Amino acid sequence: MHWMLLLSFIGFIILGLGAGTLSGLLGAGGGLLVVPGLALIFRFSNTTPSIQMHMAIGTSLATMIVVAIRSLCSHMRHEVPFFDVYKRLAPGLVMGVIGGGIVAHFIHSQILSILFGIFVFIMAYSLYFDKKITEEKKLPHTGVMLLAGWFVGMLSGLLGVAGSAFSVPFLVKRGVNIHIAVVVSVAIAVTVSILGTITYTFTGLHAAGLPMWSTGYIYWPAWLGIVLGGVVAAPLGAALSYRIPDQKLKRYFSFFLIVVGVDMLWPR
Repeated sequence: MHWMLLLSFIGFIILGLGAGTLSGLLGAGGGLLVVPGLALIFRFSNTTPSIQMHMAIGTSLATMIVVAIRSLCSHMRHEVPFFDVYKRLAPGLVMGVIGGGIVAHFIHSQILSILFGIFVFIMAYSLYFDKKITEEKKLPHTGVMLLAGWFVGMLSGLLGVAGSAFSVPFLVKRGVNIHIAVVVSVAIAVTVSILGTITYTFTGLHAAGLPMWSTGYIYWPAWLGIVLGGVVAAPLGAALSYRIPDQKLKRYFSFFLIVVGVDMLWPR
């Protein structure tokens, strides 16, 4: 039993290294890697099947608090002007993430996995086949931005992602430079992770089959391992993001989403 816990913890640290790098490099907050990674580990550690995805999502959101803040601090050293865009999304974001977390509590784990896979495939297609965008394009009016923020928050709370798979393509399509869009996405990840963690803690408090060392849907050994790896790797990812041309960064992001989608839709 102890060697299984040790192997799982090593897996959590590796996930953290990947999550930190992705958070800095792509603004992904790590959830697009952590959620399927945790779901895989939980399957092999005999976690109750009906709550595997709930545990993966809740724990992913909790780890994002530290990793995303670390990543945002790294980006802010480059003085990227992201806040004006972020503040227009924030009100809708707050409402969406709380609502998404509550809805997820009533959905079966396998359905959440399928929704996750379909979602990232759509975003990968959208970003990869994106046409060249002119700088004259402007952000939509306040109502559309509030709706976009709500949609990002709802998906984030429902699927345990930072919202970058939607917010980055959306902002890029509206003429926002991808490096600014990535930092906005990291700021979104900070907001989503805090509110999502609170929501998944309370909705999972009385769930059946919770493993030892968990609070609601948050599994603390996984949280610790992922955070340890993530805080080390986040500055590396942030530094790399400024060395890669815009078009290549978008293509790398879309390839990454395809891999995640295949994993989540693969028959269990």
